Formats: sequence, C-alpha cells, structure tokens
Amino acid sequence: MNEIMDFLKESKLCFVATVDGDQPAVRPQGFSMEYDGKLCFCTADGKATSKELKVNPKVEIASANGMKFIRIRGKAEFLGEEAVKKALEIMPALEQMIRPGNLEVFAVTDGTAVIADLGTGDKKEIKF
Repeated sequence: MNEIMDFLKESKLCFVATVDGDQPAVRPQGFSMEYDGKLCFCTADGKATSKELKVNPKVEIASANGMKFIRIRGKAEFLGEEAVKKALEIMPALEQMIRPGNLEVFAVTDGTAVIADLGTGDKKEIKF
C-alpha cells in the first residue's frame, strides 16, 4: 500500500473512472488517503460519482508522473463517518470543495494496482 500511496502523493492528481449507464465517466481527483489499511478517495453524496458508484461499484483510477503511471482497479466501498473525519483532518479544505451534498469517503476493495514505466517497460502489479 505504501508504494501506491507514494505514487499518488507524488503525482498529486488522478482520474476516477465510473460507469454512467452504458457510458464511461472520468473525473479528476486530488485527494487520496490510506485509512484503516484501505486506499481511499472522496466524493459527495449529491455528485454523479457517488450515484454511479452506488449503482455499479466498479471503479478504475489512473495517474501519471512523467513516464510512469499507475492504474488502480477494484470496487468502491463507502465508509462511515470516522473515515470522513480523518479525510477532513488531513485536508480541511475538502469541506468547502465538496459541493453539492455531504462528503463521502470510499475505499477501493478487491483491488489491483499496476505501476509501470513507459520509458523502461518495467511493470509491477500489486494486489490489495
């Protein structure tokens, strides 16, 4: 998990892909954290991301840093109020940024991350 979190912190911005009916939907995301041993991201209950993940919890997240990239695939599991408190402790500005609705934290479960380097061809798979 450390290697995944290190990559996300270094790249700063990732993209969360969900399914909206029969169409993919991709959105930028600037927050990630490890909580209770789980890889977590946030959204708001009134946003399309939340609604789509509750209908179909399959999620994919991608980020790049130079020639290196990470692709994370799994299922979204929404966590409770304690995870929300932790997210706000880490980044208090989330309370103002997440509109409309209430902040929600979801963990990626049954996950696989692939970290690869396009320049060298190196690739590593991490199951979590």
